[in-house]
Amino acid sequence: MTDQPTDEVREQLLAALRGEAPAIICHAKCEPCMFGQHYDPPAPHSWAGPEDIDHARETGQPEPTGNCGCHCARSHR
Repeated sequence: MTDQPTDEVREQLLAALRGEAPAIICHAKCEPCMFGQHYDPPAPHSWAGPEDIDHARETGQPEPTGNCGCHCARSHR
C-alpha cells in the first residue's frame, strides 16, 4: 500500500474535482512508487525506468517523458 497524499495535496485534488482548480491526471507511476518507496522529500521524477527507455529505443519509439503520477513527484512549497 502506498502512502496517502498530504492534507495540502488532498485539498488540491478535491478542489480540482469540484472544478475550482486545474488538474492534469497522470496514472503512470515509477516502479519504486508502485512498491511504496516514495521520494522523501517530494521531488519531480520520471515514471520511465531504464527498461522503458531501452524498449522505446529498441523499437524505434520516442523516449518516454513525463513525471511519475504519484503525489511524491510534486515539490511542495
